[in-house]
Amino acid sequence: MLKRWLISLVLLACQWPAVVPAQAGDPAADAASVTHELGFPDRNNQYVQVRSVFQAQGDSLHLYLPSWTPGSYLIRDFATNLEKLRASDAGGKPLNIRKLSTHHWQVESGGARRVTVEYDVWAGRRNVSESWVEAEFGLLNGAGIFLYSEQTSGLPQIVRIQLPEGWGSIQTSLEKTGTDGEFIAVNYDELVDSPILAGNPVVYDFDVNRHPYSLVMLRENPLWDGKKAADDVAEIVRAQQDFWGVNPFDRRYLFLNLYMDKFGGLEHDHSTVMMCSPWQMRGKTDYIKWLGLVSHEFFHSWNVRRMRPQALVDYDYSGEVHTRELWLAEGLTSYYDNLLLFRAGLIDVGDYFELLAEEMRKYETTPGRTVRSAELASFDTWIKHYKEDPNKVNSTVSYYVKGGLIGFVTDMEIRRATNGRDSLDTVMRAMYSQYGPRESGLSGYPPGAFEQQVESVAGPAVRKTVEEMLQTTTDPHIDESLAWFGLNLQRTPLNDNGEDESAGIGVKWQESAASLFAEYVVRGYPAAAAGVLPGDELLAINGFRVAPDNYLARFLKLEQDEQVDLTLVRDGRLLTVSMVTGPEIPDSYVILPDSRINNREKQRMEAWLGRELQFR
Repeated sequence: MLKRWLISLVLLACQWPAVVPAQAGDPAADAASVTHELGFPDRNNQYVQVRSVFQAQGDSLHLYLPSWTPGSYLIRDFATNLEKLRASDAGGKPLNIRKLSTHHWQVESGGARRVTVEYDVWAGRRNVSESWVEAEFGLLNGAGIFLYSEQTSGLPQIVRIQLPEGWGSIQTSLEKTGTDGEFIAVNYDELVDSPILAGNPVVYDFDVNRHPYSLVMLRENPLWDGKKAADDVAEIVRAQQDFWGVNPFDRRYLFLNLYMDKFGGLEHDHSTVMMCSPWQMRGKTDYIKWLGLVSHEFFHSWNVRRMRPQALVDYDYSGEVHTRELWLAEGLTSYYDNLLLFRAGLIDVGDYFELLAEEMRKYETTPGRTVRSAELASFDTWIKHYKEDPNKVNSTVSYYVKGGLIGFVTDMEIRRATNGRDSLDTVMRAMYSQYGPRESGLSGYPPGAFEQQVESVAGPAVRKTVEEMLQTTTDPHIDESLAWFGLNLQRTPLNDNGEDESAGIGVKWQESAASLFAEYVVRGYPAAAAGVLPGDELLAINGFRVAPDNYLARFLKLEQDEQVDLTLVRDGRLLTVSMVTGPEIPDSYVILPDSRINNREKQRMEAWLGRELQFR
């Protein structure tokens, strides 16, 4: 203790933060490290104060801030939130800094062996990929917080967090060093992969197969039954551990759940960040949606985090990293997320078929599916998937949605080709066995690896079917796959005569105050052919005024093949657009058992769904 105290005094005398030794056996105990100190003196204005110490060589130190974060494939330019960057040597002497690009700085270190860098980060973006700080709590995602240098990114990264008054705890998957508020990552990649939630969260701990997990809720919420939510999450964990047969975790896994009136999640090696409404648990449909989110992000612990495309093994944080396999990473995860909810016993078969039918509806009502293949949609994610624009529905397809349906069809094809001996489950486990983590690290799977594995299990014909679904805009044969299980898809509610009477023009209207604007116009429908454009304001139908509170009722009064005149406003001028109505975009698909379903089809369905079913 005396020796440690004397060392600390010497460092303080040099105006240098003490790097407290980690526990024996940790990398920081024997090697150099980078330290990052975080404070929140201006949390009311959503700022994080950062002070980092880097090893330096030569006359300059080059520092970078990532442009994106793994799992969210969009250039976010985190550097726009970084302010007041300054640097000094070990003696406190200021060092000159020159900015070389949006996310690259050069510090003229003048031969200093260590450089201290201080800066502020505005944390005001409400997103699972970014950071948010307010008076009550802080969510920190490392890519937008921590600078790195190429020479030191492989070194241990020590993080010290000074909690402000009123904040009681820190929740992160980073390893503790034994000093209060201090954590360590083996390198910069792990630092970026370990979000931090600080404040007064409520923690529900549970074990599955003797491994610890925690559901961490942002704060007390009278609208949630936290114990039930934790019990249900435990069932998801159990079902997925059973599916993979491998526990990849070497420490506690955290489900970080924030109430922020947003919905989404982002996966990490030992945690996930989720956002949802504080009311999410009130109502069966919304709660099932949240359980599906939990299932999706947790499935990524295997598929993406530890078994990933080769292109994503070594991250290049400076720019876009392209892969054609996001249909596998995200799409097949989307296939299994709800299926494993059913296998876990958290939803009934009607719930699952409703969720699957909705994915089929989303896909078939997206004209962009005829423009981009699943592989091209994966490759173009940086410019398409995460960027909203009025023509998106016409120009691309979601690799989540199409990838999920490719998973469903592939599952059926493998089961049929092997007479039920194997399935997509077999392929996924084999992929993980071959391309999962090794002692040497991750190698990643090359392009075509999944297709090769499918062929080894089910033969070349099934591989050819899969390749066609991936490489072309051919629709997955949903109806044939459902029929093999004794099911059929009803694509829109029908009248008593089995006819679809609903009329439409193919416009999604957005309500804004007392006005209606065309959010997007779907190609192939009457409005697009007549020249209605996104952003047009709707005033009247056939000369009669419409408003946000009555336009739906007015459209429902229309019949198919009826002449319709729309009065619109575009760029401040009135215009009238005429068209003939057609069938409406289906708003509901339903999966139903065939009236002649036989015992063999029932057995296939039970093998696929993984639970015994009761049929009337």
